[in-house]
Amino acid sequence: MPQVNIKLKAGSYPVVIAGRADNKFLSLLKAKAQNKQLFVFFDARFYVLHGKKIESLLKRNKFIIKSFLIPSGEKYKSASTLKTIYDFLLHNKISRDDFILACGGGVTTDLVGYAAASTLRGIPWAAVSTTLLGMVDAAIGGKTGINHASGKNLIGAFWQPSFVICNTQHLQTLPEREMIAGLGEVIKYGGLIGNKFINEIEKFLKDGDLYNTKVLEKLIKISVKYKGSIVSQDEREKNIRMFLNLGHTFGHAIEKTLGYGKLLHGEAIIIGLLAAVIFSRRVNKTAAKALAGYESLLKKCLRLLPYFLIKPAETVKNIQIDKKRSGQKLRFVLLKSPGKPFIASGLKPKLIIDSVKECLALYKAEGR
Repeated sequence: MPQVNIKLKAGSYPVVIAGRADNKFLSLLKAKAQNKQLFVFFDARFYVLHGKKIESLLKRNKFIIKSFLIPSGEKYKSASTLKTIYDFLLHNKISRDDFILACGGGVTTDLVGYAAASTLRGIPWAAVSTTLLGMVDAAIGGKTGINHASGKNLIGAFWQPSFVICNTQHLQTLPEREMIAGLGEVIKYGGLIGNKFINEIEKFLKDGDLYNTKVLEKLIKISVKYKGSIVSQDEREKNIRMFLNLGHTFGHAIEKTLGYGKLLHGEAIIIGLLAAVIFSRRVNKTAAKALAGYESLLKKCLRLLPYFLIKPAETVKNIQIDKKRSGQKLRFVLLKSPGKPFIASGLKPKLIIDSVKECLALYKAEGR
C-alpha cells in the first residue's frame, strides 16, 4: 500500500494512498483516538455519496461519533461557517482527549483543521481527503485557515494532522470539473519537479482517462512525496516552502477578482501558473526556451476551463495583498526552467501588469 511519511521535527505522520484503505484507516484511528469519541465533519456532497458508509464503519468499530455536514464550495470557507463549527464542538463539550476527523476536499480540511487548531488551543485531527486537489495539496502540510474579504487564506494556523487518508476510489465519483481542478495542483508540481514529471502529466492527459486509478495513484504519490520533502525542511514557510505557491499569487488574485466559487481553486491555479511562466520569461528572457514545453501544456489546459471575464487591472490590484509579501515588497515564485524555482521580489510593476494581460488574453482565446 503506497504511503508517504511527512517527517517533521516534532515527529512524522503518514499519508496513505490506496483504493482500499479501510483497514489502514481504522488501525491509525484506533492508535490516535484512544478514547473512541470522534467529531466527524463531512463535505455535504461527499456525505450523500459516501458518508453513511464511513459512519457505519466507525460505529461497527465501537467509535462514538458526532457528525456535522459542511456546505460544499469555496464561499463557505468563511468566519461564519467556522463559527457554526465552534458552536457544534463546544455545545457537545469536546475535550482535548477527543479526536476530530475531516472528510472532504480542500475547503473541508482547511476549515476543520483550523477549528481543530484553535478549539481548546489544539485538538488532534486527521483528514480523509476526498478530492484530487486535497490529496496532492490541501490536506498535507498542516496549513489550515479561512478566507477573508481582503483575500484568500489570510486567517489561519499551522496545525499538522495525525494522518491523511487518500482513498482513490472516492475520486471515481468526483465530477470531471473537480478532477481538472485537482490537476491544476499536480501540474504545479510538474513545474517544481521538472520535465520528467511534466511528461507523465502530458501522457495522462493525452490518454484521456481522468479516472485511471493506477496512474492517479502514481501522480498523487509523486506530488505528495515532493510536498513532504519541502515541508519537512521548512514547516512554517520561512523559505523554500514558498515554492509550493508557484502560480498561487496570480491564482488567488484571480479568484478574488471573480468572486470565490466561480472558478474552482485549481482552475484558477492553472491560469495563475501560466501567468507565472509568462512572468518568468519576461523577467529572464533566456528562460523562454527552457519553459516552452511547460507553457504549451498550460495553454492546452486552458481549453479545459470554463470562461469568465477577468479584469486585468483588478487582478493586479488584488495581487498587492498576497501574504508572501515582505513588508510592502511583493514576492513571486518564478522558474528558471522546470525543476528550478526561485523567489523574486522588487520587480517592476509593468512586468506584472503585462504578464497578467498576456495571460488573461490567452485565457479569453482558449477558455470554453
